[in-house]
Amino acid sequence: MKRVTCMVAALGVVLAVAASNRVVAQGGKTDPTLSKLAKEYMAAFNAKDAAKVAALYTDDATLNAPNEPAAHGRKAVQTWAQKNIDQGASNLVLTPTESAISGSIAYESGTYSIAIAPPGQKPITDKGKYLIVFKQTAGKWLIAHDSYNSDLPPPPSPPSK
Repeated sequence: MKRVTCMVAALGVVLAVAASNRVVAQGGKTDPTLSKLAKEYMAAFNAKDAAKVAALYTDDATLNAPNEPAAHGRKAVQTWAQKNIDQGASNLVLTPTESAISGSIAYESGTYSIAIAPPGQKPITDKGKYLIVFKQTAGKWLIAHDSYNSDLPPPPSPPSK
């Protein structure tokens, strides 16, 4: 019985070490090609160029922004980007934390921060996380699926009348 207990304990230690090594191996690795695309996205958004932002997406892309319906297609993404720019969004910073390419599909996850200064309202800085799926189309990596959400609590509901 004592021998079985020791073997189980040893196996538990081996599995815990293997699992921690796997997490370390997966976390924190970013692909330079995808990190370059994050910089292109930031540059286009911070230049207030919604058309250039939309050009980074596939024709049939889906953008899932918090608290609003999904934007489907490049034109809808451009409309979404322009709306955010017009509402005072600026100084977008994307920080990729993990990304990888496998064939013609890739992903990137990371964090973001963005300044939002709506006209006539108090400015805020939003921070959160994102997950993007890329497809290689005609030799270019384009965003096929984009989803992000804030770490900030939702704004309070307006009082009832």
